[in-house]
Amino acid sequence: MYLKYMQIVNYKNLKRACFKFDKGANTIIGENDSGKSNAMAALRILLDDTYYYNPKRLKESDFSDALGDWRGHWIILSAYFDEISSEEKSHEICKDIIPEKENEDFLKSYIRCENFNYGVVTLFIRPRKAVRKALFEAKTNTEFDVIRKTIKLTDYEFVYTSRSQLDFTKEHNYKHLVGDIDAGLYANPELENINLTGGKLDILEIWKHVSVVCIDALRDVEAEMRKPKNPIKRIFDVIQSEIVDGDINNIKGKIKELNEAISNVDQVSGIGRRINGKLNEMIGMIYSPDITLESRMKEDISTLSKYLTMLPADKQDIDLLGLGHLNMLYVALKLVEFELNRNQELINIMILEEPEAHIHTHIQKTLFNNLQVSVEYTQVLMTTHSTHLSEVADITKVNVLKGDQNISKVMQPANGLDEFGKNNLKLKDLTLTKCLERYLDAKRSVLLFSKGVILVEGDGEEILIPSLVKKTMGVSLDELGIGLINIGSVAFENVACVFDPLRLQRYCAIITDLDQIIPEAGKCSKEAADRGKSRKEKLANLFGSNPYVDSFYAPYTLEVDFANEKDNREFIENVIENHYKDEATIKRHKANLNGNEKDRYDTVLTVAKSIGKGWYATILSGYIDERAIIPDYIINAVAFASREVMKMPIKLKMACYSLNEYIDFEKKLQLQEQYKMANTEEKKNQFIKDFCNEFPQDIVTRFLIKVEEYGA
Repeated sequence: MYLKYMQIVNYKNLKRACFKFDKGANTIIGENDSGKSNAMAALRILLDDTYYYNPKRLKESDFSDALGDWRGHWIILSAYFDEISSEEKSHEICKDIIPEKENEDFLKSYIRCENFNYGVVTLFIRPRKAVRKALFEAKTNTEFDVIRKTIKLTDYEFVYTSRSQLDFTKEHNYKHLVGDIDAGLYANPELENINLTGGKLDILEIWKHVSVVCIDALRDVEAEMRKPKNPIKRIFDVIQSEIVDGDINNIKGKIKELNEAISNVDQVSGIGRRINGKLNEMIGMIYSPDITLESRMKEDISTLSKYLTMLPADKQDIDLLGLGHLNMLYVALKLVEFELNRNQELINIMILEEPEAHIHTHIQKTLFNNLQVSVEYTQVLMTTHSTHLSEVADITKVNVLKGDQNISKVMQPANGLDEFGKNNLKLKDLTLTKCLERYLDAKRSVLLFSKGVILVEGDGEEILIPSLVKKTMGVSLDELGIGLINIGSVAFENVACVFDPLRLQRYCAIITDLDQIIPEAGKCSKEAADRGKSRKEKLANLFGSNPYVDSFYAPYTLEVDFANEKDNREFIENVIENHYKDEATIKRHKANLNGNEKDRYDTVLTVAKSIGKGWYATILSGYIDERAIIPDYIINAVAFASREVMKMPIKLKMACYSLNEYIDFEKKLQLQEQYKMANTEEKKNQFIKDFCNEFPQDIVTRFLIKVEEYGA
């Protein structure tokens, strides 16, 4: 059996969250304060007997801020265990958590599992029955509010149940169970349905057979190793029964000899004689006890474990090891302990918070890969900021947390992914999940950690677009939290499908070429234009109804569309002068660049192909400055991908950057003065509005207007 789902409702910033786990090593990814540690704390509250959390420790801050008033609301923590084996089913505790009858609606809408070998353990932190009954019986909203305001934390109870078959993260299920509190309605506690809540459970019995260990981010391994119940002691407790009697008797004999040898040392026995002498002086010989000093090291084999320690082969003390090696040593010890205890415990869960702390990059990756071998006896849950770990993480075992004000969402990038590949992309030989893992490799961290993503088809876009944004708008794509991924082809659907209401709820912009035909242009291709048209239709069919994916098209290609902006040609002329030595060639290309559309098309592509598109973009990015013009389709794509990050400080920074470049001194001073006086949100919004009205053709203005159109 293993932990497959963890539901968390109304706990801290996790208002309605469902985490999905698998066997082996799982990762939980998220920015600071997104709720990774809160999720692990919730799991420990429910399943870890060493995490002392009870009604006396309940705090108002434990309730979700999104509730407004916490009074009357419930905190719900529920663990779903899957693949309970026939052997485990014979265990009494498994019988207690396995539902007697499966709720098929529950299975279809929430679990989506293929077998019914599951069990559920749930904790309800809720008002006591008398309080709930008083709320239910309130005859008016006023009476309801009066009763609610009197509720204290001491009015709450902790109720553990088993066999619940309800998706508590669905709002209508929560209201059915608890009531619509904001509307002054509360559920009748007398009609509580145990098919929904589950029957009461002795959680102590669960804790006996579920082992949870948390190795936190600020761990002090040296201190942990010195505790009476350190991993070495626990391992020894398991294996001591296997020590043969002959070895035990031999050890006892040696301890007895050692005790006698220590006691017979003159200096040791002399201490006893001196103590006796001092007692005689103090209370006289009649009342003074006869004292001796002896070594009494216990001969009991179970006490010897406290003398066991580990030494590096080339060092005299384990304390001389670095923090990284100490961390790895501790993880190894815990895995050995779990492996030896797997016959006694039904499930072992190891929580590793930020395992990358103090560990070299290559060791991080090796650690993650090798933790997969523990799949048979230990389930590992790792919270991480490490892009290196995300690069090797199995995408089917990743939970991504997305913070949105005071609420965090949990997203699984592989949720329904293979079905999408089979039904929409018609994949047969390999699942889309496996395709994606092999395809992305090192780019996976960009996909998982970015607040928005732009997909491009080649090196030119990958190099030039970030430079254009930085030079013309004063902020980098990194500052916007936007990750740019070069697909290296036009197979955008294989990556864009990750962004979906069922998977990653982040905005993904696809930038690609239409390769339209310019009449009489020698290098135009009808085949390329047909492919561009077909690609547009394909992306529209796949993602037309997906709010998180949109496509943006260069009418021709990036190089041509950039050159079609007259103000950009000066930068291209610099590239021509840098690349060619022949004056006639330079003159011809410059003339064509500023000539008709056909000649410009031919020249730009000739120069780019001669240099190499990637190198051309690199050289060009070195010449462009704030005067460059970004084609509309690129502005629109960046605006779409930036929807979640365009907060006021970023808008102000962009406007001020652009403002500093204006020649019109009077307008500049006037707006700068207005910016200095913008000390309220209303005045800041007015400043942005006036800036956009004053300079409608500015790159930043065009960008900000587009962001507003998208509803950022």
